[in-house]
Amino acid sequence: MKKFVLLLKIVIVFVLLCLSGACKKPESKPEKKKPIPTMVIDIDGNTYNVKRYGNRVWMTENLRVTRYDTNSLRVEDTIFVADGSYVITIEKPYLKDARNFNDSPDTDNLTDEIRNSMGFLYNWSAAAGTTAINTTVADKVQGICPNGWRLPTTNDFDTLCIVLGGQGKAGKSLKSVEGWFTNSGTNESGFNCYPAGMATGNWVVSMVGRQTMFWSSKSATGNITKATVMGLYFNHDDAGLFNVNKYQANSVRCVLDLDDSYIGF
Repeated sequence: MKKFVLLLKIVIVFVLLCLSGACKKPESKPEKKKPIPTMVIDIDGNTYNVKRYGNRVWMTENLRVTRYDTNSLRVEDTIFVADGSYVITIEKPYLKDARNFNDSPDTDNLTDEIRNSMGFLYNWSAAAGTTAINTTVADKVQGICPNGWRLPTTNDFDTLCIVLGGQGKAGKSLKSVEGWFTNSGTNESGFNCYPAGMATGNWVVSMVGRQTMFWSSKSATGNITKATVMGLYFNHDDAGLFNVNKYQANSVRCVLDLDDSYIGF
């Protein structure tokens, strides 16, 4: 009888506690928001400055990584370093280091710091992370970019140019103050585009000091052997979008999408 009374008391106390809210399941805390990044580190340990433009964060230096990051579809694949024995194909990913390229007077303005920020040149296969049976990719593909970042779309470039006054004016604002052969930019955008040049299908470097082109993820409509780039030139103030051969090697700037999971968005 005593045990029954004791058990009854315990039950009554438990019921009273639950009625008072003590037994309620604790409310889940809201997910902690992430800070908007002020830099990014690639899988090789290289650090890049970044800047926010609207709802995107862009690298303000060119990519100079030699491996795909762990979430990339090509994480185990090799990016070949193009040299005299290299055979160029559209699907075979390669990079070219043109940072030490010299062609006076075009490159006389390039300091060691500028050359490092010019990064590597990648063919489109390396940049977009295509596979041997795929010559197109989804718009928002990671490719060669660090985890969480992606290759820009043509819409990303369009939006960036609109923020800077349109394609006809954006080039001057995007270009760096130093490093160009002549007619350098103002870098009012903070994007800091240096003239990294290009490598053609026979891996020959050219146009360092005079131009730079950035890969997008978009294959050309009706011609999958080409893809769209944004190009900047020493003798123009515009930022043009046009198609070039995918075996050509150009620079890469990666972009990060912001959403309500970030503080201050």
